[in-house]
Amino acid sequence: MKMLRLAATALVLTFTAARLAAQDPTPEEMASWKKAAANHILAQKLVNELMAAHPELVVVGLHATAPGAKEQTMIATNLDRVSKKDDDDDKAVSVEHKIILAPNLKDSAKFEVQVWLKDAAGNQLTAAAGFVFKYKKGDSEITLLTKALAFRDELASKTPTFEALFAPAQL
Repeated sequence: MKMLRLAATALVLTFTAARLAAQDPTPEEMASWKKAAANHILAQKLVNELMAAHPELVVVGLHATAPGAKEQTMIATNLDRVSKKDDDDDKAVSVEHKIILAPNLKDSAKFEVQVWLKDAAGNQLTAAAGFVFKYKKGDSEITLLTKALAFRDELASKTPTFEALFAPAQL
């Protein structure tokens, strides 16, 4: 348990530095984002269901490179940021299957856990989920990681394939 906590702390420090270096989006970038309510794909339906069922979540964002796209983006979220280009940390989770535990630098009442996604067969996908939890000092990061992995598995049970994430769905 002590080694797991030490590893989690190392990840937090590594990616906190990366987030500090990230720039805010430009107005042009923000203009290309779509509204979540207009995003009629399975990934969005899964985000909506997860948010409705788990009040401890503040934000859920799914990240991947859509079929035919050149860049990895946020493919579904409860925020109006669909199509936002992914940061290096989002790509590291999707592609390299890293896990990130990071306090929100702008709001100490939030804590983010990012994990890679799987399909129903348990295959690792080149996709990621970011879960932002309500947080207060003293909350266990390991507990939040455990919850994030359970949410990831819940999403996986409803994801037959990577391509299915992009299939049309009724919201």
